[in-house]
Amino acid sequence: MVSSEIIFKAETIRRSWGIDNVSPINILSAVLDNVDNLTILWFPMLDDVSGCCAKTDEYKLICINSRHSKGRQNFTIAHELYHLLFEDDINSFICNFNSDDESEINADKFASSLLMPDIALFEFINKHGIKKWSLSDVIKCEQYFQISHIAMLCKLRREDMISYDDFKAFKTSVKKNALQLGYDLSLYEPTRQYYSLGEIIPLSKKLYDEKRITGGKFDEILLDVFREDLVYNTFEEDDMIV
Repeated sequence: MVSSEIIFKAETIRRSWGIDNVSPINILSAVLDNVDNLTILWFPMLDDVSGCCAKTDEYKLICINSRHSKGRQNFTIAHELYHLLFEDDINSFICNFNSDDESEINADKFASSLLMPDIALFEFINKHGIKKWSLSDVIKCEQYFQISHIAMLCKLRREDMISYDDFKAFKTSVKKNALQLGYDLSLYEPTRQYYSLGEIIPLSKKLYDEKRITGGKFDEILLDVFREDLVYNTFEEDDMIV
């Protein structure tokens, strides 16, 4: 598939979600709100595996490598979404980092365009008066769009906005510079280790309420998808949320 088609798909998805092409996107909230019958699982995988996905006629599953940073996880969610929405001939897909497979390249292009459309990047450049990219500029941009540092550098390198020497130099001292710029480090660190969100939880509750599964089976399903907090009520209940 040519690059322009993939960019068009990403732009179309953003519009269908009510998001313009210059604003940052909370990809986790967006997919959970807009993709029907989707479950997302987080658990540790091999370092070179970003994630995987699977689907049936009804249900969709995205698995995220919880060892990776939040920024990279955001990219993986968008990447896996491409496989689920636009590749009808898959039952499951395991995605390795830096794969040269055409499908993986297309999914990477889609993820980049979904999270940070070209027009959004150019608007950021104009707004901040960037003539020559510095490491501080890179960090500010990736924080704004909530994408990983390496994805940000790869985007700038592909667009010939930084040199290869810049690419190598900007890969170091990222966290230190982010702190000095006033950001926290959550974008560069893993989030949930074992967790799940999405359709599997209300679907299991519905089956239990309809007496189609037992309470024991309901608990078993929740434990299988890493939601011990729901089984053992270990979450904190607020009397009032302000």
